[in-house]
Amino acid sequence: MRKLLLAFATALLIPGMLGAATLGVYFDTPSKMADSPAPFSFFDVFLFLHNAEYYVTAVEYQLTTPVDPTHALFSVMSVTYPDSKSVVLGDPFSGHSIAYWPPLNGFVPGYNLLVTLRCMTFAPCGSLVDYPLVIGPHPDSGELRGAFAPENELFPIVGLTSYICPEMIGTQEESWGAIKSLY
Repeated sequence: MRKLLLAFATALLIPGMLGAATLGVYFDTPSKMADSPAPFSFFDVFLFLHNAEYYVTAVEYQLTTPVDPTHALFSVMSVTYPDSKSVVLGDPFSGHSIAYWPPLNGFVPGYNLLVTLRCMTFAPCGSLVDYPLVIGPHPDSGELRGAFAPENELFPIVGLTSYICPEMIGTQEESWGAIKSLY
């Protein structure tokens, strides 16, 4: 009986985990999560909420990097919000809370633009590889979450990791026999 209940609970949890709302850092399009910008150039970073399936009225998160933002590989030159932004508290690196009115439609487009960051690099990628940009919980609440209309109920958001200067790994086609001969 326990195994049956465990299997049933797992079957109910997996679709919920797969359909969870995600918040990620994207470059150019909502599918590109890694970029190698040229040194001393400007580039845009977009924060998209995906798969929310709510009318989103607010989000809170923090963008973290491996080093202090004042000594980073890049600097944020400006922050731009969509027209529906109504209240902003904080900034992406110290904790960001944003309210939207009218609410963002999490159903139709699938991806909702929350913030656009205009950035500038300070150095070539060189030895700085796999510089992660991680979406994490807001430091004040300890939560990565959003609120949805009409009652402003809260929903959890899963933070994603993107990379500046991803390490490129070379690949080469080989036959299965050539791979087996290595062992």
